[in-house]
Amino acid sequence: MNNDSSIITEKADNVQEKVLIQFYYECLCPFCMRFYTEVFVPMVGKLGEYLDVRTYPYGNAWTNKVNGSYVFDCQHGTAECYGNKLHACALDLLENKTQALVFNSCLMNGYSDDSDADACGKEQNVDAVAIKECAKGEKGTQLLKYYGDESSDGHYSYVPYLRINGEHRARFNFVFKVCKTFKVPPPPCVEVINSDNDEE
Repeated sequence: MNNDSSIITEKADNVQEKVLIQFYYECLCPFCMRFYTEVFVPMVGKLGEYLDVRTYPYGNAWTNKVNGSYVFDCQHGTAECYGNKLHACALDLLENKTQALVFNSCLMNGYSDDSDADACGKEQNVDAVAIKECAKGEKGTQLLKYYGDESSDGHYSYVPYLRINGEHRARFNFVFKVCKTFKVPPPPCVEVINSDNDEE
């Protein structure tokens, strides 16, 4: 269950520099929804080939083991736990990780439920049935447990929580901050860096 969007290899002169983005979120958090749909996915669309993107759909949830099975308590209730599973299953099942991020962004334009999965699947030619089956089954539970463990290692107290190359950064002017991280900014960053944004 690997959420890496790219394989990390040793740097060489001919290897494109990539900036690591880690995004911890929960699917029904209004701030997460806004940032994911309005900033994060558009940024991936422009800079994706220069980024190593890792997302963690878990947020301020808790994992418990009851009678040998994992159960979850999510900040926005059981609907959010299920929505987070849909997100986790999309990341796991869709081989194109950018497509998975776009699919999850589509879910976050709604309520990340089955009807949204069906609509987004139809719109994007994605097998929503498989994603829903995953979310309803043991695979979805195991994936959410995995993202819970990864999120615990993230040591955050709120979401959306973002890191650039391992360092926590606020979501404001985020694309500018990403672009300023490159040692050699890629072409899509030139206009961003030359804008009037200032780093916070």
